[in-house]
Amino acid sequence: MAFKILARTLLELGAELISSDGVALYELIKNSVDAGSRRVRINVVSVVQRSQFDELLEFADLENSDLATARRNIRQALEAEAIEDLEQDLAADLLHRVLGARGKDRLERHLWEWFGEHAYIEVVDQGRGMSLRDLDQIYLTIGTRSRHSEREQLLRSGRAGAAPLGEKGVGRLSTMRLGDMLEVRTSRADDSHEHELNIDWRRFSHSSDDKLDEIEIEPEEGREKEDSSKSGTTIRVVGLRTNWTHEKVLEIASSHFARLVDPFEGSSSNDLIRLRFNGERVIIPEIDRRYLELAHGKCSARFEVRGGNPELSGTAEYLLRGKRRTFRLGGTELVSIAQVGSVELLNRVGPFDMEMWWFNRRLLTAIDELGTQREIRNEVARWSGGLMLFRDSYRVNPYGGHDDDWLEIDKTAFRSKGYKLNRQQVVGRVRITWRNRGLVDQTNREGLMETPEKRAFVAILQQILLVEFKKFIDREDKAARIQERTTLDNIEEKIETTGDEVRVRLRQIERLLPSEHRHLIEQALRLIRELTGYLDEARELTEEAAEDRAELVHLAGVGLMVEFIMHELERTTSATLRTLTEIDQDALRRSDAAAISVLGDQLKTINKRVSNLDPISAARRQTKENFDPSEVIRQIVEGHAGKLHRHDIAIGGSYLDAPRWRVKAVRGMFIQIIENLLSNSFYWLIQQKVVEQRLKLRITINVDPEEQVITVTDNGPGVSPESASEIFEAFVTRRPAGEGHGLGLYISREVARYHGWNFDLERAETVRPGRYNTFVLDMGGA
Repeated sequence: MAFKILARTLLELGAELISSDGVALYELIKNSVDAGSRRVRINVVSVVQRSQFDELLEFADLENSDLATARRNIRQALEAEAIEDLEQDLAADLLHRVLGARGKDRLERHLWEWFGEHAYIEVVDQGRGMSLRDLDQIYLTIGTRSRHSEREQLLRSGRAGAAPLGEKGVGRLSTMRLGDMLEVRTSRADDSHEHELNIDWRRFSHSSDDKLDEIEIEPEEGREKEDSSKSGTTIRVVGLRTNWTHEKVLEIASSHFARLVDPFEGSSSNDLIRLRFNGERVIIPEIDRRYLELAHGKCSARFEVRGGNPELSGTAEYLLRGKRRTFRLGGTELVSIAQVGSVELLNRVGPFDMEMWWFNRRLLTAIDELGTQREIRNEVARWSGGLMLFRDSYRVNPYGGHDDDWLEIDKTAFRSKGYKLNRQQVVGRVRITWRNRGLVDQTNREGLMETPEKRAFVAILQQILLVEFKKFIDREDKAARIQERTTLDNIEEKIETTGDEVRVRLRQIERLLPSEHRHLIEQALRLIRELTGYLDEARELTEEAAEDRAELVHLAGVGLMVEFIMHELERTTSATLRTLTEIDQDALRRSDAAAISVLGDQLKTINKRVSNLDPISAARRQTKENFDPSEVIRQIVEGHAGKLHRHDIAIGGSYLDAPRWRVKAVRGMFIQIIENLLSNSFYWLIQQKVVEQRLKLRITINVDPEEQVITVTDNGPGVSPESASEIFEAFVTRRPAGEGHGLGLYISREVARYHGWNFDLERAETVRPGRYNTFVLDMGGA
């Protein structure tokens, strides 16, 4: 037994899967390019519109009329000029054919022949052409692997060169979308005759119950060639299925053909395509690079794999202000950004590069040699729409089009303040090749298939646009520099959401716990009340501290500490609830049940961290006291014992047995610095473990009482030299959305400055080559 395929299945792959006439033509052009043709001529002839022909068929009423009646109906319609806008000479020619028909079948054939002569698309190339065997074994084989095999062979050989643009073997079916009949004329060099293939796509309609193998299609030898040395293929689609007007061809030329070939390469679609409509040349728009020189910002980046490790490097330029920065992200940072489970997945994405130009449309003005303000804005708008994607210099539709937001730039822009970057301000491209095997075109040519590699690819591009570029210009303009009080607003909203989730889970846990253990619920609820109490206290005091920058920074730091601990409480209650719902109820009643024991232990750990909040709290703000930093560090580390154990992170250093030494400072502010450093270490060590699964995670805290210096080092990914300064700026973060505010190091440095301390990243490769892994708090200047 085997699948039986109905002929109408081809309709799904051709006329209905290909989304637009522009995409259908694009498929035919790609076939010509793959055949080695340097130029493709496209002639669109539409003297009779499909709507006019459909009217004619209605008047003829062939299904319900005999020959005489059908003739009379057509003649009356033509003489009465019932078919709107049909030229008289065309009507006269049709009438002559109708009257000369001998039989109704012959009449129907005459009608279709007449329409086909006046409504067709011809795609002509001078490529390698096809033999009779090629037509039979390749062209008529749906899903042929011929192009795919060429790619595989090229990959195995290791040779450079362009691979075929197509590989799925279904592009030829795009002609079904364009017209009802297909005529192919082709020949190879030195063939004495042309080879012909004719297909009536109407036999594959939804109304047909024929099986695919029941429809005979036979290539045959055609006329003798005038010059046997010539080669090429002519695809003629007759009986166009929709109306084709000059306006429609112009729209396809502008929206599809202008972007078909990478317009930033110096070549243009006019070099490849000669387009005509009813004999008249249609010029395809080309980008004028002088407009790109008007951009107010620019960004370029390259993703590559070196020695099995992915790396992203690039440059962001704010041309309006003369500012420039470089960035470089390693594998661990990229794993975090893409939120993937392995570095191997990133490697499968394959190398790519991008460049974009950003325009502040309000600042565009008239320039004598380029045009008026409106003309310049319109030209920018023609090419804007986000990043276009090109594979081997040919576009992957519909990315970067006016109706496409594949990188969700607008979605992000309209959620943020300032609307500083949206698709209508961006002109640019991303370049990939056939070697990007993890990025696969969809069969309908509408973008890439939804795969983990594609999602990682998008996440990295979003990082470039929305973080490396947008946040850079935001900072330079100070437009998105939210005041510290607003920062506390954002943190408070996040804490309230997390607190509500924790309370719901606690009530669910309470229903499952035996009564003798319900004191744990009250303990957890008390912790929530204490945490929100600290936050409320900070909120009240922001009114009093409106003019005191150090105070506002400190209060925002209080909010961050509360958020860290609330997150731990949310994780603990979530894990406990999950465990309680899965275990046997009899086992749950035992006083030493593991789930209850774990909940109790973790609440004790969290309680220690809440205790450390007391000296941080607003009630004791800016009250300096004498304390031993090593002792405070030991208390902080003890509060993280659960997390250290859970993630198998070893922590050591001279802080454990350093001699007593005392400083006079605000104890809570010192705690903020150490907590922020540990929070960052935890996050990036966990990410590094994804990349290096055998890595023994380690944090080292050393103190030098004599020099009054504290260093914190971990063996995570470290910081690139390019980012060593900017990580201390507000709202700079390498974590994905929702994982961090980018305020921890900023607040820590502000707190250090308040005390006259120096807080910085040591510019030395203490752990990893080319990366900085050690933070230094120098308290000797206080």
